[in-house]
Amino acid sequence: MVETPALVISSIKYGDSSLITTCFTKSFGLKSYLLKGILKSKKSKLRKGLFQSFNLIFLISNHRKKEGLNFINEARINIPINTIHRSIFKSSVVMFLSEVLKNVLNEEKEKNEELYDFLESIIIWFDSNNFNPNFHLKFLIDLTKYMGFYPNTSNYDYSYFDLNNGSFSNKFNSENLILGDDLKAFRSLLMLNLDQIEILNLNNKTRKNLLNQIMTYYCIHLQYFNPPKSIKVLNDVFNEKR
Repeated sequence: MVETPALVISSIKYGDSSLITTCFTKSFGLKSYLLKGILKSKKSKLRKGLFQSFNLIFLISNHRKKEGLNFINEARINIPINTIHRSIFKSSVVMFLSEVLKNVLNEEKEKNEELYDFLESIIIWFDSNNFNPNFHLKFLIDLTKYMGFYPNTSNYDYSYFDLNNGSFSNKFNSENLILGDDLKAFRSLLMLNLDQIEILNLNNKTRKNLLNQIMTYYCIHLQYFNPPKSIKVLNDVFNEKR
């Protein structure tokens, strides 16, 4: 048996009574588990509420399989999450970011404690603070530090940010450039920490543009990345919040 803290990325129904849950574990990287009969059995030691996206749990598993589905013997809350699942705005962001993470972490089959600690700390911040509509943008930018393509902040004052090479540029020689008001917002997101992003007063158009550009950035630098389908839901929710 092995024990590890884990971040629940997603859970999907399997058959009539089971779930398949995908977790990013601190000790073993990305793992998927079959939770057999959890939806119907009253005798199950596992509660389905533990396996909501972005829950921070502690699990005990056999981990007999390097690939495919494993089984969880025991699980409990590691760090309580109090607000994320009660807010339509926060839960919409979680739905989107969990889809991003499932895609991005697909290659993280080995232990990566630094990445796990980043994800744990940023989720705790998100849960502990009032909803901020710029959070998902900051999350996506900071995540690239651990994926190997964080923007090069040299030449910060140049006129464009070139998504193709991940650096600021004065040359208008690419279709994939951030410029104008979008660039001002992008610069701010790079420089501000989480506690400062509330001072950013972005309109929905700029926020939507930046999200699309960051998704393009991910597509350019991660060959296996596909933009999440839930991006439309996220944009619709933010439109309602205006």
